[in-house]
Amino acid sequence: MNNARTYLRGTLILLCVLGITRAKAQDIHFSQFASSPLTLNPGHTGAFDGDFRAAMNFKDQWKTIANPYRTLSFSVDAPILKDVITDGAISAGLGILSDKAGDLDVGTTQLNLFVAANKSLDKQNNISIGISGGFAQWAIGGDAETQQWDSEYDPSSAGGYSNNSIGSASLENFSYGDFSTGILWNYLGDIKAHAGLSLFHLNKPNMSFVNEPEQLNAKMAFHGGAEIYVKDETVSVLPQLLFLKQGPQTEFNIGGLVKYRLREGSRYTGEIEETAIYLGGWYRFADAFIINARFDYMQFALGVSYDINISNINVATASKGGLEISLLFATPSPIKRRTASPLM
Repeated sequence: MNNARTYLRGTLILLCVLGITRAKAQDIHFSQFASSPLTLNPGHTGAFDGDFRAAMNFKDQWKTIANPYRTLSFSVDAPILKDVITDGAISAGLGILSDKAGDLDVGTTQLNLFVAANKSLDKQNNISIGISGGFAQWAIGGDAETQQWDSEYDPSSAGGYSNNSIGSASLENFSYGDFSTGILWNYLGDIKAHAGLSLFHLNKPNMSFVNEPEQLNAKMAFHGGAEIYVKDETVSVLPQLLFLKQGPQTEFNIGGLVKYRLREGSRYTGEIEETAIYLGGWYRFADAFIINARFDYMQFALGVSYDINISNINVATASKGGLEISLLFATPSPIKRRTASPLM
């Protein structure tokens, strides 16, 4: 019985490792996608009303499962050359991603550089086109030599297992380059609206631990949102949507937030920052309901969300998904630019 149990455990671990290398649709993404601007679209680089922005996102997914997914993202971006484009700027950013899961801490660490051109088309419309390039490393944080795999099962040997036939060296780590691009449009009229299209993994990097080619599918993301005032400028509704397609897999998120301003910010300068609270959520089709609360104060925005699973995995998770925390910081521009809010 113990040997059978050990064999099953080894099989599940192997399937987990190989599943990660072949899970082309399981890319890093956050439920609070609008609060992680650079992972959503390189076109977001510098496309905000301010001089500097930093964003941090943390997700702890499927806590009821042993060693769940843990994802951390940190990015900074800013307009750095404001005189080279008429009514625009060249902007740059830097992003770091870390994603780990499982008994072996299988995951990725990635460093990305972002560059974008931001341009005001008129008093109400502006556009931003961005690119990103980075270096990533997939690795096993645990000791692969201490694990037992299904290919090692040998009922004739003592303990039921032979020596490690896979070899830890081929499973320890590999590195790859990754390139993406995106375009973003902002409208600032009686309502505020934005829409963007981004393409990730343009070079389709190899994602296999073993010596077999296994390309990461390119991913397309379409996103949009608006801010519609319903009571003066005190209360507004912010509908949002996100559509992702990567290989044969698709994901669709729709929902929004209700925003209540406790204090209005300066209209023409950045001297007074608004204070606001948000409540709402999203529905990720056939997967989860997401509830979200957010608080804007001065130069900071703190968001907290929780995923409630409704997919088949809820048998293992008891319908519990993941806690996610986002934190945005932005320094306002002394003179407001006709771009999106730095905390959007």
